[in-house]
Amino acid sequence: MTILYSKVPPMPFGESLPLISDQLVKEASTASRMDIAVGYVSVDGLDKLDSLASKGHIKQICLVVGMYLESGIPESIYNRVRLLHKKWQDTGKGEIRFVNNMSYHGKVYLFWQPNQQGNDELKSAVLGSANLSVLAPLGSVARQYELATTITNSDQLHELSTHIEELKTSCTVSATNLNDFKVIHERIEVLGGIEEVLETTESEQDMYRSLQTGVEIRIPIKAPLATNRFSTARHDYARSNINVAYGSGRYNKLSGGVEPRNWYEVQITVNKTISTQPNYPKNKPFWIVTDDGYKFEAHTTADNNKQLTAYGKTGNDRVFGRWIKGRLATAGYVKPVDNTATDTERLGVVTQEMLNAAQMRVMVLTKTSTQEYGVVFNRLAPTPRNKKGALDKKHWTRQLLDVWTVHFEGEKS
Repeated sequence: MTILYSKVPPMPFGESLPLISDQLVKEASTASRMDIAVGYVSVDGLDKLDSLASKGHIKQICLVVGMYLESGIPESIYNRVRLLHKKWQDTGKGEIRFVNNMSYHGKVYLFWQPNQQGNDELKSAVLGSANLSVLAPLGSVARQYELATTITNSDQLHELSTHIEELKTSCTVSATNLNDFKVIHERIEVLGGIEEVLETTESEQDMYRSLQTGVEIRIPIKAPLATNRFSTARHDYARSNINVAYGSGRYNKLSGGVEPRNWYEVQITVNKTISTQPNYPKNKPFWIVTDDGYKFEAHTTADNNKQLTAYGKTGNDRVFGRWIKGRLATAGYVKPVDNTATDTERLGVVTQEMLNAAQMRVMVLTKTSTQEYGVVFNRLAPTPRNKKGALDKKHWTRQLLDVWTVHFEGEKS
């Protein structure tokens, strides 16, 4: 038996002390089979486990996850689990299972190695407090001290193996069948700190849904196929709408040069067949209550009110984009790009495939029967370029505004 430690200052750490993460990597590098049962996982931990399974000699792997029945599965974890489970199933390597009838908080890692006859033989285990995130500790997890021990006693190993087998057969379902688990939209970090963006509770969201009317506006999200992400054709939408950040840059008066747009900038452009509908919101801002816990003012603007965007002192394309693209990025469908001009592979372009996977092909606005006070800016004098007059963000009044809920749907077949 060997005690395994963590390296978390200011806790004293001797360089000769073995780390949990190092021991798991070492065991996995020579293992032919792994069985793991933990309470929680992380996206980075899942990726690290897959890397270990791919690079080593592992022929069979099973991961059991135990603590998401009551709380729900974060969407980024749900998506990565489904992808990884399918990969392991397609290659015949293994599976991921979720405990579906209780909460399981154990942390057990079992390792088999081939014996001289070439058969798998249970050789070792790591038992302790470490969830799968110990393989790739980030954020608050990096400051979480864990303790574990190795086990090599044959009787104890087989007792643990029996324990995991009974857990799998009596208390779990395959990751292909997670319909009874709630999927949780995670907090979008890039929306934090924006004054005009409010967060709503589940009970508030339920209240707004109970006030929904039959008035509904359905707005398709325009994006290219992945194979067309380099296209400059307008009808492919690789440089406009949700991907306007890849379009022409913005002129900087101070430098005299053109700068790339921020990746979070979007333009939700609405077709005339939609903007001319009798209930389409025009001429006045309105409240939007999102299905993932946010609330902010929005308005329709530009010619024929064809663009839907946020409204407020900092209300612009980027705020709306931080919600839509931030939602996609938080769930793991796309990675934000620091500089779109250097994204030569166009990996930051939002594609139809991403939207299909996220069930976000159509934005659905539903009017409610309530109104709430919000800010309405005065307008400056009209100009030939802006016949309505630009918003005067130094002067405003508070007025009753309509409230609309918004959610996304996949493309109907």
